[in-house]
Amino acid sequence: MTNSKMNTGPAKSKSSNPVNRTKAVEVAAQLFLRQGYSYVSMDEVVRVSGVSKSNIYYHFKNKEELLQAVVQYWIAQYESELYLLLSQRERGVEERIYSFMALLSAGIEGRNYEGSCPFVTLYMQTPDSAPQVKESISRFFRELRPMVEKLFQQGLDRGEFRKEIEPGPAALLFIAALEGSLILAGTARDVGIIEQSARTFCQMLR
Repeated sequence: MTNSKMNTGPAKSKSSNPVNRTKAVEVAAQLFLRQGYSYVSMDEVVRVSGVSKSNIYYHFKNKEELLQAVVQYWIAQYESELYLLLSQRERGVEERIYSFMALLSAGIEGRNYEGSCPFVTLYMQTPDSAPQVKESISRFFRELRPMVEKLFQQGLDRGEFRKEIEPGPAALLFIAALEGSLILAGTARDVGIIEQSARTFCQMLR
């Protein structure tokens, strides 16, 4: 009678390594903003990331799936910071807003002013054949408004803002002003515009 090792299931393929997926997404996120989605090939993502083509295609069957993952990557980054802002009730609302603007400014400078707002940039670049990507970006903005609204409500509750301020309309206006300042900062290559816009907006709320 021969001895045999117990079968514990199929060996996990190296292609399924989540590190490969994360690396490919992070590299694609930068390449899409720097060069434009339509100008970046899957082969270039392979070359720059160092992840093999078979590994990348294990996780993404085409470039549109990779684009969707890139959008989710940016959403996760922004939402984690926003949730943190909402939870830091011991800090003033204005202070938290300025901290968030500083993070955005550092990100833009780190990208050398390429893709000042990743969501607007990727939305404009998304082909008609990938409506799910545009819907993901649209959903992010729909969900962003109530988060900012909660932040402004905290400012009202703390007495930082005038009691006549309506959090909902103020949140919508703030998002529009924020997006405008991001675009202007990118075109002028001056992140000071972002901070100035935020401070002026907060002054209007007092």
